[in-house]
Amino acid sequence: MEKIENIYAFCDRWCERCAFGARCEAFAAREEIRKPENMATDDEKNRLFWEKLESRLDEVVREVENKAADRGVDLSVFEGISTRAKFDLFQRKAVNNMVLKAGRLYEDKVDDFLDDRAAAGQIAIDTLQSGSVFKMTSGPLSGDATQEANDMLAVVMRYQLQLYLKLSRAYYAKGHEEQEKTEPTGPKESDGTTKVALLLMHRSLIAWSRLQKYFPEQTTEIDEMRFLLMRMGNHLKQEFPQAMKFVRPGFDE
Repeated sequence: MEKIENIYAFCDRWCERCAFGARCEAFAAREEIRKPENMATDDEKNRLFWEKLESRLDEVVREVENKAADRGVDLSVFEGISTRAKFDLFQRKAVNNMVLKAGRLYEDKVDDFLDDRAAAGQIAIDTLQSGSVFKMTSGPLSGDATQEANDMLAVVMRYQLQLYLKLSRAYYAKGHEEQEKTEPTGPKESDGTTKVALLLMHRSLIAWSRLQKYFPEQTTEIDEMRFLLMRMGNHLKQEFPQAMKFVRPGFDE
């Protein structure tokens, strides 16, 4: 199967859930022991998974916007933000960037949610997975419901830390582009990275919306995270107006 050049340059770094694994040189090199036909089958399953998830985006955005309006919540303004995590990586002045501060705050809120739900016995570390991967504990949920909840938890956890990394890279690239003496004539790295960050936000937003029914007592807590994601997304679209027009190799072709 023909490989797509540089497809990994603007991806979400979740190889196991990618719909282009069989056509990615970086992933294929790691998966030499797997047969190409098996990789293609996994790719198709992943494509259908993301297609179904992302089909809910417009509905979820409207629902969150309506809920914010009912509560008098402004999705365009960041209020005072205090975070536990330090600002590092590419951003020496990240502490003054409200979107990056919001990204760090989102990490904190997700950590708190997962820690609290684990303490309450609703979720637990999946011992069959490497790393700290949470899954629902045994309860009244049916098999399909448990699978959906576990899938949505995986989406939230996978993108929790990736989001800040993408945001940081986007602003770093923007700063570098602004320092160049000549205006870039082709696609900007800042736009491509911002598009990936928006993708992570959209998928996380949908995942949280699906998780609300499994954690009804945490509706307010989940809404705060959904509002935060929406605020970050709204600001990114203003600061990087061409981001959604960026064509990522493979994904948008």
